[in-house]
Amino acid sequence: MAEELVPILENEYKELLLQTVAVIERARINVARRIATTASNTYWEIGRLLHDKKLESKHGSGVVKRLSVDLRERYPDMGLSPRQLWNMKSFYVRYKDCDEKLLRSVALLPWSQTNSSSPRKNCR
Repeated sequence: MAEELVPILENEYKELLLQTVAVIERARINVARRIATTASNTYWEIGRLLHDKKLESKHGSGVVKRLSVDLRERYPDMGLSPRQLWNMKSFYVRYKDCDEKLLRSVALLPWSQTNSSSPRKNCR
């Protein structure tokens, strides 16, 4: 025998809807944070690579331009212009000596907030 459907009161339905929306919104926020953290970690690692190769804008610009061309060919939607690559290096240099807690906080910031040309902050 089939189960009998029990009608739900309108206010109970509205509460169910609000709770479901809250679950979805929390999930979306968590996904956005993970994406931001992963992007920051990616930029950090690329910046570290450029820093470790001791590339500077005067002597390394040809290398960074070539790297940009090759990376954009492989990842066309990622925005890997020479300027962005230099920003990644600056991001690494600016925060490499910072406290671990600050680094975790910086990882949550949108990329546009972390690659500005403002003077380096004292991290210690």
